[in-house]
Parts: sequence; structure tokens; C-alpha cells
Amino acid sequence: MSAQIHWLEGKTLPNHKLMLFAVPGLGNVGTLVLDTLVEHYDSTQIAMILHPDLPPHATLSDDGLLTPPHLGIHSVALPTGETMIAIIGIGQPMIPRGQHEVAESILGLAEKAGTEMLLVLAGQSAEIGEEEVHITCANADVRNALTEAGISIATEHPRGGMLGLAGLLVSLAPLHDVPSASCAAQTIGTSVDVLAADRLARRISLDFGLGIDLPIDNTSETAARLISMMEGKEIAGIDLSEEDTGAGFYA
Repeated sequence: MSAQIHWLEGKTLPNHKLMLFAVPGLGNVGTLVLDTLVEHYDSTQIAMILHPDLPPHATLSDDGLLTPPHLGIHSVALPTGETMIAIIGIGQPMIPRGQHEVAESILGLAEKAGTEMLLVLAGQSAEIGEEEVHITCANADVRNALTEAGISIATEHPRGGMLGLAGLLVSLAPLHDVPSASCAAQTIGTSVDVLAADRLARRISLDFGLGIDLPIDNTSETAARLISMMEGKEIAGIDLSEEDTGAGFYA
């Protein structure tokens, strides 16, 4: 069974330039940024991505109703007046086939909607004191275009590759003619790295002209809510408490 899109509003994505994606992982950096973005600005969940390989954990919504495991597709009104698409969830499919099917589903939506840029937000394992944000591309033309726009692109990171749904989205995007890039903040891998999330939010806002300002206090509140939903550090079959986290990215 492949991924299914259950529309809550309309049947297609609204006009947008930018699509952002994140799921929990190393430091939960990307998830913190997008969850805070959705909470802080005017946003509407317009669809759910369903797949049988998602962790079987139904969650209680804000209005007290059980919701099936899914990735939420949100339409977010940016301060610039533009609309952004944010895709976020509390987990990803637990086997590679499911991750591939969800990635293809998301990229199909982006291709059909003419998405101008897909950004995958993630954390990158690092040593204490390393606090950079690396932007990496899967297509030379996209890399050249971003470089010409004054955006610094990493060519030596991630040395260990990029794991899971995040890596698939970025690397498969060129096959769908969807410009893509990963944006990863270095983190020592604590369960919730608020400071790395703040660095990541500031970097993408500056480089891609989002005009967003996510207060650190609000991000802290989001972190607490995320921890309560995660019930620990085990996320989609990846135990973040292990010492050997590798040198890859986790969305």
C-alpha cells in the first residue's frame, strides 16, 4: 500500500514558492523550526499524508479528537505576504520502502504544483563548539543558482550521507524536476536542541528571504510539547540515545 493524501481543504496545494519539510531526528532541529513556524504564524493544515509504515501512534488533537499517524501538510502565510508549504510529523515510515513511497508522494505533489524550492530541515551530528548550518544540494544547477544568489553551499558535508526520508527527498527531487536542498544545523545530538533550531531558523530566513522571526521562548515551549508526544528518544526505529549517531543527517 503506497502513501495516501487525505485532503482537509481543497484538492491541491495552494500557490507557493517554498516547501519546507522536517520530521523528528537528531536534536529534533528541523521539527522544532517547522512546528514553531506553524504555531507562530497564520497557518492551516490542508492535508494528511497517510502510510501503513508510519509508527502506529494515534495522537489527541487540540480539540480532543484522536488523529491517525500522519505527516501534516500546512499552508503558512509568511510576513512577506507569500504562502509557504510546511510538511511536518512526529515520525516517519519505519522501513525503507515506506520512506521511499512517502518521498515519491511528496515530490509528486511538489512537481505538480510547480514548487520552486524544497528545503529539508535537519540536524547534523557535531562536536561541542561546532555550530554551523550547512546547505547541501543534489543538483549542480540548483547549487550554482543558489551560489550566484549569495548563499553559501557546502560541498564536503554530510560526509556520512543523509539518512531516512530526509535524504530520499533531497536526492530524488532532481528526478522530479523539483529544486531541492538540505539545511542542517550542527548539533551534539541532545533530544531537543533549541539553540541549533534557532540558528537554523535564522539562516533559512536570511538566505531565502522568509522574513520570519521565531522567538526562542516560543521554540522552548514547542520543544516541551514535542518531547511529550515523542515519549522518549526512540523515533521511527532510530534510537537517538545511542552513542554512535554516525555522521549523517536526521530530519
